[in-house]
Amino acid sequence: MSERLQIALLRGLFRMLAWLPPRLTGAVGAGLGRAAFYLHGRRRAIAVRNVTRIYPERNRRWRQRVARESFAELGRVIMELPHVFLRPKAWLQARVTVENEACLREALAENQGVIVTACHHGNWELGALMFSLLGFEADMLYRPLRHAGADALLKEWRERFSARLHARRESLKWLPRARRRNAVVALMVDQHIGDGEPVPFLGHLANTLMLPAVTALKHDMPVLSVALMREGRDFRFRLRFWRVDAPSPVGHRALDAFRLMQAINDSFDAVIRQRPELWMWSHQRWKLLEEQPDIAEAVHGTP
Repeated sequence: MSERLQIALLRGLFRMLAWLPPRLTGAVGAGLGRAAFYLHGRRRAIAVRNVTRIYPERNRRWRQRVARESFAELGRVIMELPHVFLRPKAWLQARVTVENEACLREALAENQGVIVTACHHGNWELGALMFSLLGFEADMLYRPLRHAGADALLKEWRERFSARLHARRESLKWLPRARRRNAVVALMVDQHIGDGEPVPFLGHLANTLMLPAVTALKHDMPVLSVALMREGRDFRFRLRFWRVDAPSPVGHRALDAFRLMQAINDSFDAVIRQRPELWMWSHQRWKLLEEQPDIAEAVHGTP
């Protein structure tokens, strides 16, 4: 099957699914996610291990439930993509309640651009669209798909409300331009980065993208975090912004960046712990500690 035909079929499938009620597609996705939890042994083991690392005090049944429901949430998010990428702007806006938007507007009033950090929590694809849905210029870093045609299609959908996406392999020349345009620079901070720096996430060292902290300190840009919280299990959400204050500088560039990055990571603790099943536990966030148990034991007293 040619790549062109594959993309045409994918477009057609998304158009068809976008006509279905979002509650139905979400429920189907949740069911598929729960099935994947039982069928995909490796990812299930990763999710349960991660939940156990962060919640050692909870019993096995609770940890299994959180891990399973995080698979359900991932399935729900995937099946909601046709609605996110094809429904009209007004339809999407009507399903999101925005809290503390003034925080973002005040930061942009400083005219230095704004770093906004986020996590894979709830429907993060809708969260990424929200900046342009609210009328803000936005530049985002993303990881391209291996399939070139699918990646081009996904980029087209993600940019449909005027956001600009930049692949990780690109140079960072776009960053100063985004700052000069006083744009939102949106960055995900909850994935393992092979060449990242060890910074605590949910209290445990994890290789972390340092770009938000380094860029903010270099260009004196304000830093915000954002979370899109699902309300119940429906396609209804609450978007909340909050400011991340940089710790007082100590005059050491690397240490200042580490302390700011830790403050950014720490700002998501309460959000994830409020509804842990909404976060993507199946990702190897603490791969550093799994590959180097001596570090885990030295820092955390456990492998």
